[in-house]
Parts: sequence; C-alpha cells; structure tokens
Amino acid sequence: MSSRHCQAGMTLLEILITVIILASGLLGMAALQTRSISYNNIAYLNSLSNILAYDMLDRIRANPVYALNGAGYSASVGNVPATYPDDCDTADCTPAELAVYDIAQWKFILNAQLPDSDGSIVKTDTPEGRNYTITVFFDDSKGQQSRRQVILRSTL
Repeated sequence: MSSRHCQAGMTLLEILITVIILASGLLGMAALQTRSISYNNIAYLNSLSNILAYDMLDRIRANPVYALNGAGYSASVGNVPATYPDDCDTADCTPAELAVYDIAQWKFILNAQLPDSDGSIVKTDTPEGRNYTITVFFDDSKGQQSRRQVILRSTL
C-alpha cells in the first residue's frame, strides 16, 4: 500500500498570508501617499505666502515718496475688502491713495489665494532707515491648529 500525496498547488493558509502581506503593503503605500499630498499642500501654501509677502514689499518699494518720506505703509489684521479694488487702475492716485489701494488689493489677494488668511504691515523708524515687517497669516488645518504665519522684514 503506497499512499501518494502529491502537492499540486498552494494551500489556503499560504494564500491568506500572502493576501494579508499584500494588503498591509498597499495600506502603507496609501498612507504614505496621503501624507505626501498633505506635506506638498503645506509647502505650496508656505511658498505662496512668501510670494505674497514679497509682493507687498515690492509695492512698498515702488512708492518711495510715501513709503520712505511719508507716513509709510501700515495695516492691521482685518478689513479685508469684499470686492477687488481697482481705484488706481482707472484714475491717478496720490502716493497716500496708492498706499491704501496697495494694501486693500494685497489683502483681497491674500484672502482669495490662501485659506483663512490675513496680513499685517508694521513700520518702525530706526537710525538705519525705515523697517517694514510684513506678516501673512493663513490656516491650512481647517481650524484644528493655530494659524501659520510667514514674517518678512526689510529695511528701506
């Protein structure tokens, strides 16, 4: 009596273990992909806030009559315009009116481009010149964490 048991394939246990290993690998890849997208979004928003802070600094530099010799640019958090300001696009503006226009336009763009965003501009006079501190606030956590801020300082 000879009993011959030839194994002709995989057992159910081996297939189950293979499926579990494959599923855990795929879940890990999905988690990694989700984290990657989240970090990419944070990097994008940080870059955009830097660009917008430098945009305001360029606007300040473009109006030296008011920025250096006049009262200077200054803006607190809040007062975001509801519509896109175009006052100085269609009419001539004084340097003071141009400063108000620049700030209103900058705040509108901030609010349109970054989530839950705002900005402030603080000027201080020092013996070296006039210092400007431009701060951009935004919230990419949907209210779960405090707002991020990007601070740009420059002396004119």
